[in-house]
Amino acid sequence: MKHVDYIIVGQGLAGSCLALSLLNEKQSVEVFYSEDKKASSEVAAGLYNPITGKKMLLTWNAEILFPYLEKFYKKAEAEFNSKIIYSKKIFRPFPDIQAQTDFWTNHSARTEPFAAPEMDSPAYEPFINNPFGGIATKQSGYVDVSKFLALTKEKLNKLNALQEDTFDYKGLTFNDGSVQYKNVKARKIIFAEGYHNKSNPFFNWVPVKGMKGDVLTVKINDYPIEDVINKHFFIIPLPNGNHRIGSSYIRDFKDDLPTIEGLNEITAGAHTILKKTFVLIDHKAGVRPTITGHRPIIGMHPKQPLVLIFNGLGTKGVSIAPFAANELTKFLVFHQEIEESISVNRFYYLYS
Repeated sequence: MKHVDYIIVGQGLAGSCLALSLLNEKQSVEVFYSEDKKASSEVAAGLYNPITGKKMLLTWNAEILFPYLEKFYKKAEAEFNSKIIYSKKIFRPFPDIQAQTDFWTNHSARTEPFAAPEMDSPAYEPFINNPFGGIATKQSGYVDVSKFLALTKEKLNKLNALQEDTFDYKGLTFNDGSVQYKNVKARKIIFAEGYHNKSNPFFNWVPVKGMKGDVLTVKINDYPIEDVINKHFFIIPLPNGNHRIGSSYIRDFKDDLPTIEGLNEITAGAHTILKKTFVLIDHKAGVRPTITGHRPIIGMHPKQPLVLIFNGLGTKGVSIAPFAANELTKFLVFHQEIEESISVNRFYYLYS
């Protein structure tokens, strides 16, 4: 029998960030993941952007999230000796005059460290449609999520702390204040299953909903812009000279496979931004775990304190996951209370 501090189920962004956070506190983990349950993180564009939404508002908890995420991913870079995080200016063109007005109305001292107006941007003129100017973000960029997950998996394998397994909830047992699954015994178990949480008998009452998204990898012809462009659809320059374009937002779907509808939606949207043509290289899709209020969900099951959840990262997983993992680690290791706005407690009324 193997004894560890924590079992983690899932090795997407949530599970990976939590595993690294716990390991940094000298806690032992065993991570179970399933190749059959593809994490949306594996196809995520990895954008982190402090100014979001149609009204270009400062995202929730930005003053804490963005400095922390850069510290977290840069520490991972140093540990893995591999580039993961790319700091990039994000240029957000105003779609119309009203958007200009909305931004100026909401612009404040809080916004200043994260964005500034850029009304005259001649460098973009030959390449994108930008009749109304826009804003340029700071403390923004993208994370190579696929690479981050692969390197985390490699680390866990070296620690003999990773098992490929389609988790059997009926195989989880409780005895003497500990949990046991197959050959592993632990103090607690944390489920970080993303959209697949719907099949979890412990947490299927938590209102995690799936939002499918398609992402394209393309080659844009004669396009030297190194900044990220974000006007409903994003255009991210990659180190190899290609670009990632996305994403679609599909609520009704049958599976997590790429669709022609998603391809057409992104292609049409990209053509409203770009003045240049592009060639499709790859097309992927995933299902994001979203939640009402756009806050993560962490904490204990209302009746079984040995069972916890880490979910609900939605479309901002790269930004939220390091902070939420740290909050959950502080709860588990140092017994610090979880902030109510991100605690699963706020949904206890749904449990029966």
